[in-house]
Amino acid sequence: MQKTNQISNGVNKLSDNSKQLYEQWEQWWNKKNNLTWVGKQMLKVKQKCLKEILQSIKPSRAIDVGCGQGHMLSVFKEMGIDVIGIDISETSVKICRNKGLPAIHKKLEEINDKYDLVFSDGMLEHFLNFEPYAQHHARISNQYVLIIQTDHESFLGKTSIYFAELLRDYKNLLEYNYRIKDFVSVFEKYGFKLIQEKRVFGGVFKLLLFQKSE
Repeated sequence: MQKTNQISNGVNKLSDNSKQLYEQWEQWWNKKNNLTWVGKQMLKVKQKCLKEILQSIKPSRAIDVGCGQGHMLSVFKEMGIDVIGIDISETSVKICRNKGLPAIHKKLEEINDKYDLVFSDGMLEHFLNFEPYAQHHARISNQYVLIIQTDHESFLGKTSIYFAELLRDYKNLLEYNYRIKDFVSVFEKYGFKLIQEKRVFGGVFKLLLFQKSE
């Protein structure tokens, strides 16, 4: 795992890196963000995988952290799950609301409610130190944490940065090359055990389902 400064002042204190990233995300969603044909196929696969997991664990209440344009949030709503999406981008929240999706402009560290399932799609890898945000995922979860992350150890994951523009018509934000086992070890540290791991879109991504330990 990439080494960063120790977390000495608690998980509620944001690093300068995070603040800059928040600003970048706001600029990101203010652009015209369109998926290419390949990107749309990728999205369909991810949505299908999410739906299968939701059918399996049947959460009553869920939160989508970093809900973006609401692509995954829409799956929760379609399945009748009591869900809320959060994003630090006002533009992102507006896009979701215009689609009739439940979203609020809020940071993860500001959330104090508890959820059966805490979900995020490709969010953690954008932080130089993702551990405080993983800890927040664990803090607000009563039972499950589900994340989808790029698998940088797979062949397609290693080359994903080179074909990112095949998925979208714009350049991707910076991603750090965390390994899947980095995410697993951190969530285990905060009391969540990996119970399911699934390759997504030919191995570009991994879907990781964690359950709170007894």
